[in-house]
Amino acid sequence: MKTAPPCRTIFQLLYMLFVCAGADSAPVHAHEGHGGQFYRCADGRTGLKVVHCSNGNPALCDIELYKDGAAQSDVRLASSNVNDLIRECIGGEVAQQGSPTLHSGGTAHGADRNGFRIGETVNAATAGSWYPATILRADGNSYLVRPGPAVEVWKLYPTELRRIGPLTEVDKAYGLFALHEKVRVKVEGDWVEGEIIMERGMEYQIAWVGNHTAWASAKEMRRVAGTEKPPAPPQSDVTSCAGKIEGQYSSADVGSFTIVFRSGKAIMKRYGGADDDERECWISGSNKKLLLRKPGTDEVLPIEINDDGTLDAPTGVLRKKSSGARNQ
Repeated sequence: MKTAPPCRTIFQLLYMLFVCAGADSAPVHAHEGHGGQFYRCADGRTGLKVVHCSNGNPALCDIELYKDGAAQSDVRLASSNVNDLIRECIGGEVAQQGSPTLHSGGTAHGADRNGFRIGETVNAATAGSWYPATILRADGNSYLVRPGPAVEVWKLYPTELRRIGPLTEVDKAYGLFALHEKVRVKVEGDWVEGEIIMERGMEYQIAWVGNHTAWASAKEMRRVAGTEKPPAPPQSDVTSCAGKIEGQYSSADVGSFTIVFRSGKAIMKRYGGADDDERECWISGSNKKLLLRKPGTDEVLPIEINDDGTLDAPTGVLRKKSSGARNQ
């Protein structure tokens, strides 16, 4: 596998050699490929897949180049320059005249058919977790979002992109459920009533009487009318932190401890830990204290909110990580 020098010229040469000159432009589409992110280029015939990026110094990414749906060759690029290659592929940030990618029903002044607006902050799936991102463009159910400075990527709703806040009727129609929602799930041919305690992509873990649990998809689940309620707060003077604390907070030591707050939930990530710890997030009436409760238990992790907006956790001070998007 070749290692390309980190300069912008190599991207232009690589693209010109790979793409047939004079090909007709087409709307940009993208989807999550097996093993990495796939981008279809603006000529409609070629594309590239980001297969893997290392954490070395320098960080390198392995890229597969495609033509007419078939892999052609591999190239290794510095990760800091991958966005330049992607822009060469999709034709830059300006859509072709007549292309629906700028609006497709979603503008800065009105929502599209899914209820999203250009400029809206949403949650985007990245590396197995959810992070805030800003919608830049829309093409049907595909949205170009910016999860951080100089990072832009297409995400597909509802598998890779979710709204912040309560589910809408559109979300429900696509098979989305809320954490702690009461549902009926089909288990070995019988329907049992339980509660959603965890979600992973488009699948949900449901718990029911007798300490039984099972994973199920939407086609194996039914809503229980009138029971979609948030869990009871751990004490009377707290409310859900949804919309008040959102985004990623990390300790000063990179990678040691991180909490991602999303729609009233807190996902704690410890460096070297096997699994993420997902908890309910509650905030005091004075907005000075958070209580992170493990679902279905009385286990609570208290976190103080400092005057400068940082969080005083047992592991140390956590600061909000910039995402290039305004916090909701």
